Amino acid sequence: MATMAGKEAALWVVSGTQANQISLRTHLHQPPHSVLCDHRSHIYCWESGAISVLSQAQSTPVIPRNKHHLTLEDVANSMIPDGNIHFAPTKVISLENTLSGTILPLNEVQRIRQFALNHPNKPKMHLDGARLFDAVIAEGVSLVDYCANFDSISLCIQKGTGAPVGSMIVGSKDFISRAKWYRKMFGGGARQPGMLAAAGIAALDQAIPLIPITQHKARLVSEYFTSELGLQLSVPTETNMVVIDLEAAGIPPRVFRHRLLQFGVRVFEQGRLVFHNQITDQGVSALCQGVKSLVMDARIPNKLSQLDQEIEVSQLNGCF
Repeated sequence: MATMAGKEAALWVVSGTQANQISLRTHLHQPPHSVLCDHRSHIYCWESGAISVLSQAQSTPVIPRNKHHLTLEDVANSMIPDGNIHFAPTKVISLENTLSGTILPLNEVQRIRQFALNHPNKPKMHLDGARLFDAVIAEGVSLVDYCANFDSISLCIQKGTGAPVGSMIVGSKDFISRAKWYRKMFGGGARQPGMLAAAGIAALDQAIPLIPITQHKARLVSEYFTSELGLQLSVPTETNMVVIDLEAAGIPPRVFRHRLLQFGVRVFEQGRLVFHNQITDQGVSALCQGVKSLVMDARIPNKLSQLDQEIEVSQLNGCF
């Protein structure tokens, strides 16, 4: 994995959350300090507030002005300088690619990297690259070139690849040597992870070449939903995710999940569809048929809202 990313060393850990938090803790030596990140980022929204607990760090969540990805201007305007005792200076710039399936372009990352190198704080740069393989393939750039801009990168070997467990941290030898201490401290020092690592290697070898096919299926479904069914998407489909704006479509989340289950498609209620290489053409067809039936029913006044109430009652009675 280190060779694939163009780094000196790599470390296997149990999960993406552990990979991110170990990386941040390894960079952050002593408070006061803060981590700058996108306000939608996984490290800020979905990791149990671990930054404040494990690294004693403040988070600086930034809203991208372009409503898509952080730019150099966003980062520069949100940096907290060192030297003022009222504030916790920015010591890590943490980026994420992909974020809800959208791409953070390489040229923007390079701009931010150059800024970080010249900033008086000398902030480290971390990348939550849980879905980075999807991003670089879709953008048509080199994984090595992308990772060259970061001091640490977390790479998931489950999402989109199919390994049962695990994420990887890549970085310099000194960084990984220190990160091993925190892996042990955070309870990730597994005794026999060899079989899991082997599964990860197999997943990478077999799944990465199939990513373009998976992304093509996602784009076809996205085009069908928007062009044929008139649905709105919460974010553009740039890799392997199609995120339907259920509220705009007038489709209750419970009804969305229940209806697609009737078509043999298991989904969560938030309208976020993530494609992977085991999804068949038949599965895609069933998905499209199920969503089409929802769109047709949404045109009938109160039909889906009544169905939503029926599902709620059935759930309360233990039928679902």
